[in-house]
Amino acid sequence: MNKKKYIILLALFVSAIIVMLVSGYASAGYEPIEFREVWGYMMRGEEKKFSVDAPVTDICYFSVGINYKGNLTTAAKPPSIPDYKGHKRRIHLVVANLDNPALMHFCLDPRYGIRDRLVAGIVAYSMNYDGVQIDFEAVQPADRDSFIGFLRLLKAGLPAGKVLSVALPARRKKVTDAYDYGVISGIADRIMVMAYDEHWSKSQPGPVASLEWCRAVARFSRNNVPRGKLIMGLPLYGRSWQKNGYSRAVRSGEIEKILSRADAKFEYSVETGWVVTCDEKVAVVLYFDDVTATREKLMMYRNYTDSVAFWRLGMEKRELWENISIENSGRR
Repeated sequence: MNKKKYIILLALFVSAIIVMLVSGYASAGYEPIEFREVWGYMMRGEEKKFSVDAPVTDICYFSVGINYKGNLTTAAKPPSIPDYKGHKRRIHLVVANLDNPALMHFCLDPRYGIRDRLVAGIVAYSMNYDGVQIDFEAVQPADRDSFIGFLRLLKAGLPAGKVLSVALPARRKKVTDAYDYGVISGIADRIMVMAYDEHWSKSQPGPVASLEWCRAVARFSRNNVPRGKLIMGLPLYGRSWQKNGYSRAVRSGEIEKILSRADAKFEYSVETGWVVTCDEKVAVVLYFDDVTATREKLMMYRNYTDSVAFWRLGMEKRELWENISIENSGRR
């Protein structure tokens, strides 16, 4: 065997071993980590990607938007999801606006007469769901009081038994913004902390959610949110950056294709997960967590809360669910 063939075979062998590790073999043999609640985000249209035997207690159905009249933009019937071990999964409608601060101001500020209509519309939509989640990511600091007032009105308007949850951006310290963890947790039944996008499309390459960054977020969250209301969110995606500045989220299926490339170079730590570099037409660097790195975060979060969430269902390796169990088989 000549040297060139040997190098190619060696590279393929190493890639195969790494793919096995990423697929979850590294976490085999460990006891599942128990949680009281496990929430998962399901995109509309991706219902068939859900693993029905996954230990998920709550489905966040993503999403419906709002328009400038304060109306929800579309009718969304709840998905038909089978029970988990004889216990009904709760389905939560996610009402979202991610990137329009002007619309947020107009709909939340009571001076424009839109807010009451928005609240009434959400309450009406909630009738077919077990709960509602508000995911307003573009509220400006000046609209803080309007946002808090909106949440109070919504909680008061929801029928008894409906769960109000609020998705909040990750914070490691108190900042001047609209998302006051302490005040909002005094209104909502659950607070879902989006502990991901430590590095994002416009940032320099880096982990989507490094272990120490997540620990700092969990510590701040727990200091401001009651344990029984706190849900720590985890990403089920990686992110790649190209030298030309282009960045995108990457699913597990795409990750395995990249790992199998002969020119891929690998680094790994529990802190950052996998770091993969390769040279397609331009240099690419990819950060992602395998099941082992995700498990480390789950064990760490168990010190702060008994509930976690995943963005988003259908992106995961099935081996992930072998690492999680529900306390008392899903009874809450």
